[in-house]
Amino acid sequence: MLTELRIRDFAVVEDVAIEFGPGLNVLTGETGAGKSIIVDALTAALGARTASDVIRTGASAATVEARFEPERVGPASRWLRNQGLDDHELVVAREIAAEGRSRGWINGRPATVAMLRDLGDHLIEVAGQHEGQRLLRPSVHLDLLDAFGGPAVSALRAEVAGLVRTRAALRSERVALVAGERERFRQNELLTHQIQEIDAARLQPGEEEDLASRRLRLVNAERLASSAQAAYGALYEADGRAAVDLLGRARTTLRDLAALDPVLAEVAQRLEAMGADLADVAHALARYAAAVETRPDELAAVDDRLDLLRSLKRKYGDTLEAVLRFRDEAAATLATVQRRAARVAEIAAALQTLEDDLAARCARLTSLRREAAGRLEAEVERTLRALEMGRTRFIVDLARDPDDEGLAIGHERLAVHQTGVDRVEFLFAPNPGEAPRPLARIASGGELSRIMLALRHALAEAGAVPVLVCDEVDAGVGSRTAGAVGQLLASVARNRQVLCVTHLPQIASLADRHFWVTKETDGGRTRVRVSNLDADERVEEVARMLGGRKPTAIAREHAVELLSQARPPAAGRAPARGARGGKP
Repeated sequence: MLTELRIRDFAVVEDVAIEFGPGLNVLTGETGAGKSIIVDALTAALGARTASDVIRTGASAATVEARFEPERVGPASRWLRNQGLDDHELVVAREIAAEGRSRGWINGRPATVAMLRDLGDHLIEVAGQHEGQRLLRPSVHLDLLDAFGGPAVSALRAEVAGLVRTRAALRSERVALVAGERERFRQNELLTHQIQEIDAARLQPGEEEDLASRRLRLVNAERLASSAQAAYGALYEADGRAAVDLLGRARTTLRDLAALDPVLAEVAQRLEAMGADLADVAHALARYAAAVETRPDELAAVDDRLDLLRSLKRKYGDTLEAVLRFRDEAAATLATVQRRAARVAEIAAALQTLEDDLAARCARLTSLRREAAGRLEAEVERTLRALEMGRTRFIVDLARDPDDEGLAIGHERLAVHQTGVDRVEFLFAPNPGEAPRPLARIASGGELSRIMLALRHALAEAGAVPVLVCDEVDAGVGSRTAGAVGQLLASVARNRQVLCVTHLPQIASLADRHFWVTKETDGGRTRVRVSNLDADERVEEVARMLGGRKPTAIAREHAVELLSQARPPAAGRAPARGARGGKP
């Protein structure tokens, strides 16, 4: 709800503060008094395109400040929380400087004009005879119909939105996987070959060192055999010169000498032991020499094996341990690649199940929308009859777009969005025999005003923004219809705050707060003043609206009658508080 509007140096407004209340707030005054300036200033605060020529002559800048009480669960509160701003109170301000620069603030934080406009879409809706109105935009018609349809439609729409998001994610994942199909096939082939090549080698840790030792023996087999034989001969077979014979003679000599000197007995014993060891060594050499063979086949096999190991190391690692680690890593990667291939099949199955569910929900959502559309059509046409437009037909047009890649529903494939498969546009046929036309193409301003009012009345509780601003929405409405228009505005005001600029006394008499706008000249300067009228002042102003600049006694009596017949203030509405300015 808009609680206060403060305007400084805007057009002919020098400094005005207006405290609005719940329900129907009416602004009246003579033609040219500046009533629409109040509306222009409010929309400027909320990001409307505003030129620097709105700045009051002699001032350096125009400023507008609007104070709101956001609905605690409304879209404006959610917008504020998403921006990290307090949503208990809302103050929006804008300054338009003479050099064309514009600055904005939301709760004291600097804000761009785009941010002001975005927030403003959640706060106010301006109704007037122009094509920029929210209800003229087909883009909002689907949202309005769904809100009119009630909780069942909103809940089903939310379910559809979730399924569409999941479908989009699965389709994107599938596209990415399919796009990498060729690379995945190449990876699968390469990794499989590498793993098989390493597995076929049956590698053993330390194997390479053992093979190198075997190769060294095989390459030097003849040398090893002849050298071992020579060493054996030197130890055992050389006639008279063999080490065994020489040691034996030395042992015999020492044994004889030990009889003369017992000290040599120990040395003789050591030679005795050495003789036994020397004989063992000689026999071991003999056996070794006999066992050594030149084996070309085994050498070739060892060389082939070593070549294989070197080839594997060149491809996969500096050591056999590194090659085996590569094999394990390749196996893990291969498993991932193969899982991706399986994932494509999983996605296909999941998409089929999801799309079956989504198609059923979209069909149900369309059915609920058609039912809501019928009710909305009937309600709007009933209201139009009360507004002397009984021949006008209102059509909620539901359409769907074919899409070869879309969602299969029945025998069709349809474009699907988070809102479902339906497009909605409100159409009107003002006269019998005329084809239905979009709202924006209705030529008559009076017709458009009443049609928009009928729509707002039907949609009063259907996702509407909290403040409806009617800038002479009664233009083109005759006196016979004025009472019905006033009652409709009053009805809308039971659910939303309404600010209405009007020339009709039938509407002014129904106000919860009545503001009088006037111009006065002082010292050669024109100023706009705004007053919140008390009961007696309202009689005078309604009488003026009925009878001209100088109300007659009859006009006053009629004014009293209109005001006495007006609805009482809605429960819970605050009493009127003063606004700054003069009185009629």
